[in-house]
Amino acid sequence: MGLESVGDLALNIILTKLGPKEIVKVSCVSKKFKDLASEESLWLLFCRQDLDLSAPLDHHGNHLPSFKATYTLWREAFRMYPWPLVKRVKSCWDRLTSWLTANFPEVKATLGKGASEVEIQKLERILKVKLPLPTRLLYRFHDGQHFSGKNPSSGMAGCPLGLIGGYCFYNHSVNVYLLSLREVISKTREIVRHLNLPDTSKYIVVAASSSYIGKFFFLNCSDGQLYVGTQNFPTDAEMMPCVPQALISPVHDFNSDQQQDAMLLWLEEHGRRLHNGMIKLLSKGNIKSISQFPEESPLCSTAVTSGVKVRASAVFVPEAADLEDISRKYVFAYSIRMSLLPEGCIINGMHFSSCQLHLRHWVISANDTVVSNINAEAVIGKNLRLNLYVCSSHSCFQARMNLFMRVVHLCQLLLALLKVLSHLSLADWQIQKEFHLKLKLVGFHSNCRTTFSDDHPRG
Repeated sequence: MGLESVGDLALNIILTKLGPKEIVKVSCVSKKFKDLASEESLWLLFCRQDLDLSAPLDHHGNHLPSFKATYTLWREAFRMYPWPLVKRVKSCWDRLTSWLTANFPEVKATLGKGASEVEIQKLERILKVKLPLPTRLLYRFHDGQHFSGKNPSSGMAGCPLGLIGGYCFYNHSVNVYLLSLREVISKTREIVRHLNLPDTSKYIVVAASSSYIGKFFFLNCSDGQLYVGTQNFPTDAEMMPCVPQALISPVHDFNSDQQQDAMLLWLEEHGRRLHNGMIKLLSKGNIKSISQFPEESPLCSTAVTSGVKVRASAVFVPEAADLEDISRKYVFAYSIRMSLLPEGCIINGMHFSSCQLHLRHWVISANDTVVSNINAEAVIGKNLRLNLYVCSSHSCFQARMNLFMRVVHLCQLLLALLKVLSHLSLADWQIQKEFHLKLKLVGFHSNCRTTFSDDHPRG
């Protein structure tokens, strides 16, 4: 029995076991196979498997007439790159953009449209470099970040919308964004002139801080390593690598499926940290930014005492490091975050909606060696006060209803007690007054309190 006599359903199942290249070959066998090979469900499967697409879209997000046309266009647009690398780079950007869509759409709006091969070749010609394949593909999907007057900071200085984010301590503020190809050219030229580097330098600037603090990331186009400038960079171009060299694979071999440069590894790790909650958004007033201070174990330590949650973590500050000074070779900034649990501060079984910090004892160690032992009043000269947050969600509404019912129950008890007291003599009332005052202190604590006068008890 030939395949022509097999039912369409069975043939469709057989075709799903083949790859797109084999499907194209099979379609040449006969008209029946050609029709089966054009089924949308088949190409939807390939688009989902290879590109994680559930709608027929090109790499710019434009709609296409069919999934077959979608898959064909993708393969044609990236025919000069290893297909496994294309899928990996797309997955990297998908992870980043999905998180931004859900959590920080303002940053997603700054991502540029994918650059063309012509634009990439123009950069290579001007800067006399050859971009590593993974970095070329990263720019094919998104040409860095673009900021306009619609953003909170049309001038880049101090803009909080960096994709990488940063940290802030004392007067040191950093927020790193990805440069567009146009900015890569201009900033690389500027730094080469400033440091008197040779025109044949293979380093290009790919990311920088939008703040006045100079923090720059450089990609070595020869070996694919990513570097960050140190404190001595402005004077002697001192840099340190961002990724272990052993993780970097050949970055210019079009015939290999294993290329990975430090730029790709860096963005993949950033996406993983965002998705697993290791780093999160930081809000100060109406300004949001991505904070690089870790929020989850093992890079963040958490302890809860009496309803007060304390989190501590540190972040490496390479732009303050000095590789020539052993005492400043590695500089870290630490962050202490304190908050109240939903039930508030609990002391001797009593719940309070706020508390204030008066004393602190911090022990800072490195490699099991104590480098700082702080036992003092306040923090940075401030006695911080913690308050419970007010929430409008269903859970908080339910909590407020429970609180209300408890207050009502307490008031009912007081009313019943008042009826008893109304039958007491004045001498009896003086005896009972101390009891009522104690009831006020040890009873349920809330914004609705029971007060007493010298003459009459009242609610």
